Amino acid sequence: MGAYKQRTIEFFDLLDASRSGYIDPEDLSLITARSGSDAQLTPVISTFFRELLRAADPNKDGKVGKEEMLAYVERAILGKDADAMPEFLRTLAAGAFQVMDADGNGKVDKAEFERYLKARNVTDPAAANEFAKLDRDRDGSLTAADLRAGIHVFFTEVDRDVPQQWLMALFS
Repeated sequence: MGAYKQRTIEFFDLLDASRSGYIDPEDLSLITARSGSDAQLTPVISTFFRELLRAADPNKDGKVGKEEMLAYVERAILGKDADAMPEFLRTLAAGAFQVMDADGNGKVDKAEFERYLKARNVTDPAAANEFAKLDRDRDGSLTAADLRAGIHVFFTEVDRDVPQQWLMALFS
């Protein structure tokens, strides 16, 4: 199995908070409850779930299974560039950026990135190293475009070593 498929399955498992084998509205409720009352993030997560359920549910039964999720990634993301990703994924990146950009200066420095991880109980020391991988121009700061590219790489890159903990932290 390709690395992007494995990451997609891990992401699916994270989103399937009820452990039903499907992503559905109940999972949204569970995830927003466990993420606390982050006023910036809750609407972004809600939009993400609503749009994922709409886009990745070909039989329109109101839930998305693993195979449907993988098929959606292959159909809508794989082989396309980051700017052609579905709008709800670009919105997810923008929402993550707003949460990280604590001082509101339009850039996320490494300290802000590390505070974001810490606030979401990400304790793996390797997670802080994801900053350098996300910082595409190596200027010491992240932009929303860097995070969009990070989501794109997460869902498309065959390499196993891609930034992922920052993305998963949004939903944990």
